[in-house]
Amino acid sequence: MKVELFPFQKIALKQLRLQSAEALGSYRRTHTPQVVSFTAPTGAGKTIIIASLIEAIYFGDENYPDQQNAIFVWLSDSPQLNEQSKQKIDLKADKIRLDQCVTISEDSFDREILEDGHIYFLNTQKLGKSSNLTRHSDNRQYTIWETLANTAREKNDRLYVIIDEAHRGMQGREAGRATSIMQKFLKGSPEDRLSAMPVVIGMSATLERFNKLVEGTTSTIYRVVVAPEDVRASGLLKDRIVITYPEEHSVNKDMAVLQAAADDWKGKWDHWYQYCYEQHYGQVNPIFVVQVLNNTADRISDTDLDDCLRKIEERTGFRFQSGEVVHTFGQTSGTVHVNGLNVRYEEPSRITEDKNIRVVFFKENLSTGWDCPRAETMMSFRHAKDATYIAQLLGRMVRTPMQMHIQVDDTLNDVHLYLPYFDAATVEDVVNALQSTEGGNIPTEVYGETLSGQTFDTLTVKPVRHHKHIPQPDANQMTLFPREETGSIDNQLQQATSATQPASAESTTVLQANTPSAPAEVSQNDGQTEPAQSSDTSDQPTEQSEPQADLFDREAVMKFINDSCLLTYDVRTVRINDYLISLYRIA
Repeated sequence: MKVELFPFQKIALKQLRLQSAEALGSYRRTHTPQVVSFTAPTGAGKTIIIASLIEAIYFGDENYPDQQNAIFVWLSDSPQLNEQSKQKIDLKADKIRLDQCVTISEDSFDREILEDGHIYFLNTQKLGKSSNLTRHSDNRQYTIWETLANTAREKNDRLYVIIDEAHRGMQGREAGRATSIMQKFLKGSPEDRLSAMPVVIGMSATLERFNKLVEGTTSTIYRVVVAPEDVRASGLLKDRIVITYPEEHSVNKDMAVLQAAADDWKGKWDHWYQYCYEQHYGQVNPIFVVQVLNNTADRISDTDLDDCLRKIEERTGFRFQSGEVVHTFGQTSGTVHVNGLNVRYEEPSRITEDKNIRVVFFKENLSTGWDCPRAETMMSFRHAKDATYIAQLLGRMVRTPMQMHIQVDDTLNDVHLYLPYFDAATVEDVVNALQSTEGGNIPTEVYGETLSGQTFDTLTVKPVRHHKHIPQPDANQMTLFPREETGSIDNQLQQATSATQPASAESTTVLQANTPSAPAEVSQNDGQTEPAQSSDTSDQPTEQSEPQADLFDREAVMKFINDSCLLTYDVRTVRINDYLISLYRIA
């Protein structure tokens, strides 16, 4: 493989190689169908692990001989998933040739038996009764069922069927139909004259899903399970998913939330640029994913796309160029015009590799066939009834773009979702769906917060300073109020504002430093720390005249960093918690 597997992936690969060899040997002895169940949570890299298994079977290792005539049939419920899996094998598996991966075409595929040494990609949509693959015609002598049956009968010593059940995107009747088709490979189908496949390797996100798929079979089942805590410790997934929703009685909530999402995305751009520049990494260009409403009548969407793009440009300061904004609308694969910009169609599976893409407009076709670790911020105009679908989509966004935990900037370990038409109760539905069998077992913390009550603050050495702008008097102008009265009014307004702010005692806070209202200032002459004094205290109450003590010993922090020979300082355009490791060492 071109990539180094993580330790938990190597363990899973070793177990899969053992179990698949045992399953094939057992079938040769008993002719009883064998099933290897591979269960791993979302983000564990199941496709990469299975690609490594295929490579190990083809070329052997220190424990098993090579089997270069092995035949693999990769089955999923989506052609986009097949294309994505095929691309990953092409990019990551250096020993597998490009011509070994074959997509079974509905128009041209016609074989009596599958060829040795190939990986065939097939999806359930091509196996329905109305599909060309399942019917004889003037151009097709063998149906796909006959091809599979012939291969299972003649080459059962080297045939492996891989069922990718981990990325289920279908729901309702379509999901039931796909499950029935997949079960034909496990149970056989007398109607299609198909026997159960000799060895089936099933990929699934949860045990419940795969148990439902194999119920009623007589196969021998081997199990390989990856624990969620192993995936979390690897750094492959984001630490947190933060779901933001508006206040209960806010107006114009959709565009207000869109502006907040655009601000968050712009902040991610700044933080990623600063981090990659300092660490000498290639730039990570985060993507802003915007889910719009479906169309009615002759409109391409009921969401005002022109206004959306205009608001994003206003908030971020970006002026998008051609190719930076794309769409994945299923009803058209052509270019649409949004706010004077040509927005082209892009296949979901190709988005993550195009570093030029910044904004993606989509409707419903990103929950499957799509892995985009660069998707850092998502805004959805969908309504609260779509909680399960949004949960499935979020499951595709939790992967880290650099496949590691960012130690020096906690902002880069979060993914944010903005839902203008949700409230606290419906956001809880999304959280539950993320942790259910539908959303998959995601080893990531999920939180909901209102737009005004931000939950998470990253740690910084410097105290938070709120500088209030006081206009300087102009000699040619007059004021109706003396300076003292202006100060009193400001104080009253400040007290009224603080009194109306909601309590945040129940908010979950991630490591926050104590920040005094009157920060200490260091004298340049003697180095002694003195509390800052207000220039005008006539209107201040007596109990507020004494400054609060700064419990955060900043001089000790700086001394420790200097003693550790960390003497290089950079002026950053964004504030990041790059002192976090040093603070942990102090503690």
